[in-house]
Amino acid sequence: MLKLAIAVPTYNEVTNVEALMESISRVGAQHPDTAITLFVLDDSSPDGTASFVEHAAPRFERDNFAVRVVVKPTKEGLGAAYIHGFRLILNEEFDHILQMDGDLSHDPRYISGFIHQAQAGAPFVVASRYIPGGGTPDWSFRRKFLSRGGNTYARLVLSREISDYTGGFNMFSSDILHRIKPETISATGYGFILVLKYRALLAAQRVVELPIVFLDRTNGESKIPRNTLMRNFFLVPRVRAARGDV
Repeated sequence: MLKLAIAVPTYNEVTNVEALMESISRVGAQHPDTAITLFVLDDSSPDGTASFVEHAAPRFERDNFAVRVVVKPTKEGLGAAYIHGFRLILNEEFDHILQMDGDLSHDPRYISGFIHQAQAGAPFVVASRYIPGGGTPDWSFRRKFLSRGGNTYARLVLSREISDYTGGFNMFSSDILHRIKPETISATGYGFILVLKYRALLAAQRVVELPIVFLDRTNGESKIPRNTLMRNFFLVPRVRAARGDV
């Protein structure tokens, strides 16, 4: 049986996390040959996200779907949340680790595609908004222009093997994640994801891209810092020069 860990960082996601658990539970029902464990990596959300998950999870758990809550005492950002979660997950015997957002902008129905690729032996799978079948239909023209331009720039400097360097919906084999040592990444926020994916690209023998339609959150507030694009612009050449060692 394939053992899949799903790592979801959360901060004030109490309005979304119930639907997230329900949706992933339905995916589990479609894949009885896959054991799924959802790790909710909560940064001590003041809205009670962690407590809500602990009380609600038993309603959605099944033979092949479990939920675990990991609470960090302080909020240190997206990269720190993933590092903390990956460290715990890699101490257990999971075959693959999937990372995704907790605000439902990453539709859980796409998890089935990741599972099929894991069963086929893919070591690194990227969900992309920028290949046929993908898209960002509810974004403004300005946001689409900046995001596509930033990813085109990253492709030109780093590698054209993947089209979406900044998206946070990705899957790594445990072996790949062990080898790229995410705990040594110093880049923060969404820069952490860019470095993580570039390291995985260097370490993996092959990469698979899956198209996704990315939708903006309907509940809660966006947590993407306004200076993300500029910070990543200067980060990209550093990543290339250091071969991901940043």
